[in-house]
Amino acid sequence: MATLRCSTSRLLLCGTLLTGACGFLRPSRADDDATPPRTLMRLPTWIESFGDDATPSTSEAAADRSTATTVADWSDSKPVATPVIRPVAAPPLTPVAAPATTESSGFRRWINDRVATLPKPTTLAPSAAEAKPPAEVTAPPLADVDPHAKPTGPTPDEMPTLSVDPASFRGALPGKTTRAEIEKSWGAGEALNHEDGATGAVWVIEPFERVEVSFQNDLVIGIRIKLGEAVAVADLARQLEIADLRTVAVRDDQGAEIGVVYPERGVILSVSPGTKDATGILIEPLDPDSFVLRAEGEIETCSAYAVADLQYAIQIDPQHVRAHRLLLAMAADQGKWTQALTLAKQAVRLDPDDVWTKLKCAGVLLALDRPEEARVMLDGVASAASSSPLVMAQASRLAGRIELARKTPDHQKAVEQFGEAIRRGSPLLAKRSPAVQAAVRELLLDAHLGTALAIARGTWQQKSRVIPKWISRADAVVKEFDGNDRERNVLELQLCRGALAAAAGSTEAIEPLAWVKRLLELRDRIGETEADPWRRRQLDWEVGQGLADGLTAAQKRGDATDMLDNATLTAAYLERGAEQRELTAAERKNVGELMFRIGIMHSLQRGDHATAVTWFDRAIPLWDGNDRFELDGDLGRLGESYVSMAISYWQVARREEAVTLSRRGVDLMVAAVDKSQLEERALAVAYGNLATMYAEQGDDQQSRNYAEMASRAEATGTVR
Repeated sequence: MATLRCSTSRLLLCGTLLTGACGFLRPSRADDDATPPRTLMRLPTWIESFGDDATPSTSEAAADRSTATTVADWSDSKPVATPVIRPVAAPPLTPVAAPATTESSGFRRWINDRVATLPKPTTLAPSAAEAKPPAEVTAPPLADVDPHAKPTGPTPDEMPTLSVDPASFRGALPGKTTRAEIEKSWGAGEALNHEDGATGAVWVIEPFERVEVSFQNDLVIGIRIKLGEAVAVADLARQLEIADLRTVAVRDDQGAEIGVVYPERGVILSVSPGTKDATGILIEPLDPDSFVLRAEGEIETCSAYAVADLQYAIQIDPQHVRAHRLLLAMAADQGKWTQALTLAKQAVRLDPDDVWTKLKCAGVLLALDRPEEARVMLDGVASAASSSPLVMAQASRLAGRIELARKTPDHQKAVEQFGEAIRRGSPLLAKRSPAVQAAVRELLLDAHLGTALAIARGTWQQKSRVIPKWISRADAVVKEFDGNDRERNVLELQLCRGALAAAAGSTEAIEPLAWVKRLLELRDRIGETEADPWRRRQLDWEVGQGLADGLTAAQKRGDATDMLDNATLTAAYLERGAEQRELTAAERKNVGELMFRIGIMHSLQRGDHATAVTWFDRAIPLWDGNDRFELDGDLGRLGESYVSMAISYWQVARREEAVTLSRRGVDLMVAAVDKSQLEERALAVAYGNLATMYAEQGDDQQSRNYAEMASRAEATGTVR
C-alpha cells in the first residue's frame, strides 16, 4: 500500500514499511519509549528541521556560524550593564563586501512561573482583523460618585454606542426651535442684544432667577438658565437625570474649573471657581468641540470612549480637523490601517499645509508596506518652507525607516538618515516645552534603534562591537528620562522591541535573552496598572512582536531549545493583541508562519496531528488570498507548506480538506516553478502525496495520473 510523504529528495510511493494506511515510523533509539512517534511521511528539509528541539529550525542559520554555547536560564539572566552614552555621536562604520562572523551564545528557555501560566488561545477566527460590531454600553447610575470622574461607566471591551439625546427646556430645543415658536409658547420676552450681533430675549420663569434665550436668524441657538441659588453639581446632575453621563471640565486661564459639560445632551453647568456648586445651566446644540475635548482627556485611560467621541464629533462636523488628527493617531496606534489611511488623507485634504499630518500619513503608508508612496508624502514635508527643526528631524528619522522597508534596502543611506535625525534632534532636548522634549526623546530613541537595525541587516565591519554601542545609547535615552511612569514604560517598550529586532537582524548583534526577560517583566509591570482593554491588547501585540523577533534571533543562533513552548507563548500574545487590529498582509503572513511552525512541531515532535491541525486552521485564513507571498517571491514556500499541512489533515480523517489543500499547494508550487523560484523536482512530493490520497479514496485513474507526474518531476533536477 502506498504512503503519503512530503520530500524533495525521492519519491516513496510503494513498497514502504507501514503501520496502517498512513502509519508511523518510530526511530530506533535507546530511549524509544520516551520518544513520541514520528510520522512515516517526509517533509521538505526546511520544514522537517522544526521537529528537532535541539537543532536550528530554519535554514537561516548560516553554515559558517560558530557552535552555540550555553547561557543561564531565563529566570537567572539579567541585562548586561552598559555605560551611559549620550545620544549625540555615532560610532564609525565601514561598509564591506561581506559580513564578519562572531561566536554567538545559545538561547535558553524564556518562561518562568509567572508567564508559563499565560492562557493559550484555542481559536483564531479568520475575521480576527475585522472590526467587531458595536455593542451598547450602559453606564451604571452614579450614587455618591463625583460626576467629574472619567469615565463613569465600566471600561468597554468593544466599541460603545453614545446615548445622544439633546436637551430641551420647556419645549425649546436649541438648533431646532424658532423665535416664533418659543414666543407662542412662552409669550414675548424682554429683548436683549449681544455684543457679537446675536439677538436674544429674557424671561422670568419660576423657580429660576432668569432664563435667557439667544437667537440667530430667528432660530434658538442657546438657552441660559440662572439658578436662584447655587446647587451642588452632583445633586443638580441627578435632578436633570444626566448623572450617569461622562463629563468634561471647562477651565479658565488659571486652571480653575468654571463649567462641567455633558456633550451628549448639549448641557453645560456653570460652576463657581474653586467650588463644586453650580450657578447656572446652559443648553446649546451638540458641539463637536465638547466631544473632542472629552476624548482628549480620555485617550490615555479609555480608548473606546475616546474613539466614540471623536467619531461622533466628525459626524457632527465632517470638517473638524482636530478630530480627524486625533482619531488618525488612535487608529494607527491600534493597527486599524485602512481607517487610519482614510483619516490621514481626509486630514491632509482638510489642512494641506499641516506637516505633522503629512508625517503621520507617511507613517501609515509605511506600515501598509507602501514605502514609495510614503517617500513621496515625506518629500512634501521636507520641501515645506515652514518646517521646524523638529519636523525635519522627524522627517529624517522616517526616511531612515523607509529605506529599511524598501524591497532592496539601502542600509548605508538608512544609517545616514538616522544620523541626520539625531544631529537635528539632540539640541532640541534643551527646549522647555514638555511636549517637545517628549517628541524629541522618542525620536532619538527610534533613530538609535533604527541605526542598530540597519547595521544588523546590512554589510558592515565590526558589527559585534558597533551594534551594542547603539543599543547602549538607546538605553541611555530611556534611563535619562525623568517623566511619569506611563511615558517611561512606552519608551522602554520601544527600546526592548528595537533591541530584539536588531538581535533578529544578525547573529553578530546583541544576545536576545536578557531583552526577552526585560520585555516580559515590563509587560507584567504595565499590565498591573493598565485598565483599558484596548491598550492592553496593543501592549500584547507589541510584546508578541518582540518575542517573535526573539524566536528569530534564537533560530539564527542555532538554538531551538524549548522552541515549541516559546513559540506558543509568542502566539498567545499575538492572538490576543490582534483581536481588534487590522493585520497588514505582511503581518498576516508572519503570524500565519508562526501558527504553521507550531503545528508542524506538534506533528513532528509529539506525533500530535489533532493539535497540529488546530494551529493550521488558524494559519490558513491568514495566508489565503495574501498577495504578500507573491511580492516576496515565496509562492513555492507557501505551496510546500500547504502540502505539508495536508498530511496532518489526512491523519485526522479530514481527507477532503487534505486533498483540497494539497491541490492548492500544487498550484502555488507550479506558479513558483514557472517564475524560476522553485526546483521542478520539488513537485514530486506534492504529486506523490496526491497520488496516494486518490488511491486511498479509490480513484485509481487520478492516482495513476499524479504518480506519473511525480515520476517526471522527480527525474528533473533543473529549474525552469
